[in-house]
Amino acid sequence: MSPRLTAFVAVVVVTGVAVLVHSAMVIGQTPFSIPLVLLAVLTIASSRFVIKVPGRPAIVSVSEVFVFASMLLYGPAAATLTVAIDGAWLSATQKNRRLYRTLFNIAEPAISTWTAAYVFRAIARTSALFPPSADTPTLVLATIGMTAVFFVLNSGLTSVALALENRTSPYEVWRTHAWYLAINYYAAASLATLAVGNASTPNLGAIALIAPLVVLSYVAYREATTRVDEAQRHVGDVERLYRAAVDMLAIAVDVRDQLTHGHVCRVQRYTLAVAKALGVTNALDLEAIEAGALLHDIGKLAVPDHVLNKPSVLTRADYEIMKKHASIGARILTAVDFPYPIVPIVRHHHEQWDGGGYPDGLVGTEIPFGARVLAVVDCFDALTSDRPYRQRLSDERAIEILRARKGKFYDPAVVEKFIELIPALQHAEVALRDDSNARGAMVVGLVRTVGECSRQSDAEAALSTTGPLGQRARALIDTRVARIVAADACLYAINPGGDLLLVAHATSRLHDRLTLLQLPVGAGVSGWVAANRITIRNADPVLDIGELAEELGLRTCTCTPVFARGDLVGVLTVYGTQAAGFPENTVADIGILAQEVGLVISRPREEPTLIDRTCGLAPGATGHGASHGLTPN
Repeated sequence: MSPRLTAFVAVVVVTGVAVLVHSAMVIGQTPFSIPLVLLAVLTIASSRFVIKVPGRPAIVSVSEVFVFASMLLYGPAAATLTVAIDGAWLSATQKNRRLYRTLFNIAEPAISTWTAAYVFRAIARTSALFPPSADTPTLVLATIGMTAVFFVLNSGLTSVALALENRTSPYEVWRTHAWYLAINYYAAASLATLAVGNASTPNLGAIALIAPLVVLSYVAYREATTRVDEAQRHVGDVERLYRAAVDMLAIAVDVRDQLTHGHVCRVQRYTLAVAKALGVTNALDLEAIEAGALLHDIGKLAVPDHVLNKPSVLTRADYEIMKKHASIGARILTAVDFPYPIVPIVRHHHEQWDGGGYPDGLVGTEIPFGARVLAVVDCFDALTSDRPYRQRLSDERAIEILRARKGKFYDPAVVEKFIELIPALQHAEVALRDDSNARGAMVVGLVRTVGECSRQSDAEAALSTTGPLGQRARALIDTRVARIVAADACLYAINPGGDLLLVAHATSRLHDRLTLLQLPVGAGVSGWVAANRITIRNADPVLDIGELAEELGLRTCTCTPVFARGDLVGVLTVYGTQAAGFPENTVADIGILAQEVGLVISRPREEPTLIDRTCGLAPGATGHGASHGLTPN
């Protein structure tokens, strides 16, 4: 608990205790009433039957009808003690209970109920039990006042507590559920007033007429929400399929052009940030830009290797071949019915502001907005990255080139906004790189214990864990390599210093023999791949594992880098006994396996949130008390 949350909960609890003490003293002087006990039982029992509002962290319940009926018939004290007991019972039945939540769940509803009941009495001008000596307009006004005060205190206090606990805005927490709770509370108060009527005990005739309507409404609404939930789950499944399609297409590009993997991921992050800064808020447009930036070079799958990986400047003929990747990429993505406009971004990311680009020669604002942003970011990152045929340019020189091309190649507004954001984007990139380096240093530990290392820092970096991430990575490698005839594999991870490869995991025949192996980055086949980030096919395994290769009859190996979120974290090497080496389809499978391992490393298991977003308001929150307080996960 933060100091602010501690102070806030303390104030609420102290106030709630005072209210409960006063209510207990009043009840102690009130004659025993069976209807009062019945209302309390109905309140607690019905609070377990709630309906979650689809798509919103809010729930509705019929139990508030009995709460308001208790206020009207038996005064503030009875209703206050009832909701306090209900809050205590709710907290006692929740998992991961915490004392401050339990105390808040008792105190907050007591404060809300006690205050609302006295507001009703003040407006209706009565100090005794129901019925008040008031005309119908005054009674309606008193009911509205009671509901409003109950709603404001109940939702407001809980929203503040949730916001302090999760370090977010109280208004953002409150507005997600306020409308639904307001309607629920006013309907409950109105039904309670009708059920009580002008009697000093519940009007059984009115209840007999109202109860079937309440039950029917509950059943109908629950059925409707179930259907909506199913539809939303279906939409979520489809969305996950689209994201999986994007990921797998990105893997396909990586297998062909792994040298530019970090470039593509940076371009994706920068493009999305610039688009948001230029006012794009539509969720589908942002998803299109995010996916388009990641897959803008998907058409390179159709570019021959001798052109794609040429270590020199392209000839005119080479350039004409390379230009086809934009239209080919668009055709590839057209086969996937994406729910957002990704194809125009991929097709037109090489168009120019003055119409001199390709493939369609679009001019100015004819070029899709996402493609205009992508073109600027893509150019800057390419200029400031090393290429086989030239060294990277400084940021200052790259900015000069962008400004010189502004209005000719690129949208002037996009160029200026991007240049303005460069310092902030690079600062965020440094933080992300630091995080990636830390993640890379943990890869060995996430997969398995390396064993004793020659340096203490390496031993500390190789701490083991039995978490699901390591299990998934090991199982993935073992399963896929088992499909390759007479093959063994080793996953090497880069140590924290970045100068050694350590064995993170090896398949059965190599498992015990390579435990203590260390390869300097740049040495051997795997070390060379780590240094150059390029796949080597069908090399001599003796360069990696020496005499062990001859002992096990290993005659070939294929090595490929493993990237996690654009950063190199290790090398996957598959060793085989085939004298002729692995066939092309096997080499491609090894490349895909390496990228899938990278995806596993990039996506650690999500940690549970501190608490559910309740206030009567969270998925999975149950009970009347959930409408009044905090509930744990």
